[in-house]
Amino acid sequence: MDPVLKAVAPDLGALHQFHGVQPVLPVADAARAARYFCEVLGFELDFIAGEPPSYARVKQGVRKPGEAGWGDPVYLRLWQCNTREARPWRGEIVIHVGYDVDGLHAAYVKRGVSVIEPPTSQPWGLREFAIREPDGHVLRFCGYLG
Repeated sequence: MDPVLKAVAPDLGALHQFHGVQPVLPVADAARAARYFCEVLGFELDFIAGEPPSYARVKQGVRKPGEAGWGDPVYLRLWQCNTREARPWRGEIVIHVGYDVDGLHAAYVKRGVSVIEPPTSQPWGLREFAIREPDGHVLRFCGYLG
């Protein structure tokens, strides 16, 4: 192990607990983006702020107390910005969904989602597909093989 990593990692692990990542996607219209993520992709609106709305967060996979299941919830923040500002900033978000990636893909196709890569089994043990949402961001959904 790198001596620098060996020296730093124990201190950070003892003092801090990281509880997930919440990517921020720049969007042209926060309310429209939130509706798309909820109505088409099956997320739930966590909050929407501003008048008119300019910032929102959607979530998926949140368990209620006592429910069986595994994995942490996925949160995405939707930040409304000037379209000229939003164009250069594009990225890809990978969302792990467990199993039945093909079933999720089929459901999204029925809803008219723009699939840019069909389900593919990868050599690293995941099956995945990618979509492009209306503001141009790529969301890659992956799950375990088998």
